[in-house]
Amino acid sequence: MHQAPVRAFAAVLLASLLSPLPQLLAQTSPPPSHSEPVWVASNNHDNPTPVEGVVWSDFVNAPVGTPWVRLYFQTVSLPKGSYLRLVSVRDGEVMTMRQEHMAQWGYSSAYFNGNSVLVQLVAGPNTTGNHVVVHQVMAGNIAPQIVPESICGSTDDRVLATDARCGRMDPIGCSAWIIDRPTTGNDRVHLSAGHCFAQGQILEFNVPASGADCSLSHPPVSKQFAIDSASSQSVNNGVGDDYWVFRCFPNPTTGRTTFQEQGASFALASNLPAVATTLRNTGFGVDGTNTNNAAGANNSCSCATATTGSRNQVLQTHTGPLNSLGANALNYGIDTCGGNSGSVMIHETTGQAVAIHTHGGCTTSTGSSNSGTAITHPGLQTAIASVAGGTPNNNDECVTAIVLTTGLNGPFTNTTATLSSPAFNCGSAMGKDVWFNYTASFTAPHTFSTCSAALTFDTVLEVFSGTCGSLTRLGCNDDGPGACALGSSLTVNLTNGQTYRIRVGGYNGTSGTFQLRAEPGTGAGTITTLATACGPLVLAVVGEPRIGAVLGVGVAGHGAGLPFIGVGFAPSTPFCGTCALGHNWASATFATSSALTIPGLAAFIGMELRFQGAGFLTPGGCASPTVALSDTTVVTIG
Repeated sequence: MHQAPVRAFAAVLLASLLSPLPQLLAQTSPPPSHSEPVWVASNNHDNPTPVEGVVWSDFVNAPVGTPWVRLYFQTVSLPKGSYLRLVSVRDGEVMTMRQEHMAQWGYSSAYFNGNSVLVQLVAGPNTTGNHVVVHQVMAGNIAPQIVPESICGSTDDRVLATDARCGRMDPIGCSAWIIDRPTTGNDRVHLSAGHCFAQGQILEFNVPASGADCSLSHPPVSKQFAIDSASSQSVNNGVGDDYWVFRCFPNPTTGRTTFQEQGASFALASNLPAVATTLRNTGFGVDGTNTNNAAGANNSCSCATATTGSRNQVLQTHTGPLNSLGANALNYGIDTCGGNSGSVMIHETTGQAVAIHTHGGCTTSTGSSNSGTAITHPGLQTAIASVAGGTPNNNDECVTAIVLTTGLNGPFTNTTATLSSPAFNCGSAMGKDVWFNYTASFTAPHTFSTCSAALTFDTVLEVFSGTCGSLTRLGCNDDGPGACALGSSLTVNLTNGQTYRIRVGGYNGTSGTFQLRAEPGTGAGTITTLATACGPLVLAVVGEPRIGAVLGVGVAGHGAGLPFIGVGFAPSTPFCGTCALGHNWASATFATSSALTIPGLAAFIGMELRFQGAGFLTPGGCASPTVALSDTTVVTIG
């Protein structure tokens, strides 16, 4: 049973109830909710057809009037090509999830508005054992939210805001934001408060207005992202030492990162501002009012009323003075409420982020303050560098492609790469693509392949002609043939001297290491052996059976005899009663080894060559004349 997200949620709530109150209070505000047991099971379904299709569907329902739900799965089996399609009955929002997304989302779904979700099991072509079991939903409540005081003065001066960089984190009830690290690629890291860390969190952007009864509404599925908590770093040691640095998984439906979807990030200040500087906070605090300059001070931080809560945990902003600086802490007179934990503190003049808001302590008293962790905190800076991490893939985009040579190249990695345009023409929810340039040396079919022992993830491969600004797709392949399994193999016609663009990406945004082979020919050549021998001679043929390749041929076991190597074409010819000439012997080389370069011409593809070793005066073969023959090796050129 996959209940880790719910247990973590419950643990956070229990800890908040049992812990003694510090001088300043952390400002999480979990949305009121409860767990509803359900049992919606598909049983196993196969799809023997060559096209995908819906093999089962059912509804998951919470009680009528439930404002939102999130589904939890007990078991899921989605072979490659299969997926779940989840549809909100209220607004038609759609989420697609494949097997890879289950672990990323903690065996749960996005948030859906309303009380009912249609679950469809879409089985991939020729798949077996597709099934899903939904055993639990997290259901939103309509209930009062009482949180610590943190309005500075007698009125709540927060106003509604729009900022693509700021997101709401549920179910913990915090704020988070995108920063400009790393500075290259299409993915960025995010900051929040360390006391907001918990498994199974979802980061939402473009959050819509709440209900008048304070019930939360959720944005489209494309604006919801599962947080990668395993790769994150967090510290929760109180005021001035409270931060969380994390990445998000790409959205499972669109394949886009938070930065690709939102298109903006915060620059970080390198120095802290002086006392009395005007700062701005932007975050998702609780609010039971629906007007600016609401009277009643900290009463705004409660949703006890049932008719004015449309601003509840919706993005709002307020400015105020920096009151003082502490050890890695900023103290400021800016209105916040529960749910603002983790929100961004901005220098009003420069627009740069200067702190992570973490704790509330404002009262109606003049000079009271809320507090946050300074962006210059050494530990925070180290954590940002680590999570932003690693060296970006230099070939992340077409314009920075690296040169590919004929033969086996690599190993390479796409671990820090991002998704680039154009969209892949095959595969699913593609991500993390890297680029290569290859210049053809023959006018003929060429084969590109990731099939090798170095492959650690599911690749998709595309080949383009043209320039990066004007690409023409020549082909796309997801799974290669036969034993290639999750590797990719693609054969396309190339022209001598022309440069082509090769792109390798991860199916469903997966990443790892791979090698990339580029060879003239179709990659379908073979080397086989015919039993035609008499005598002790052994022939070995090594190399790639393709146009443009060099085949090495060697013969051994001739003793004191005179060895030679023949090459020709079918058919086999009887010789001396007990032996067979394996071909018509178009030529012969008097030596123990020879090298043959197959011409780089498309006309040679499909041609069959036969090699055989022979030895005059070698005993064990034909008695008259005294000739020994090896088995015949058949090379079919691919």
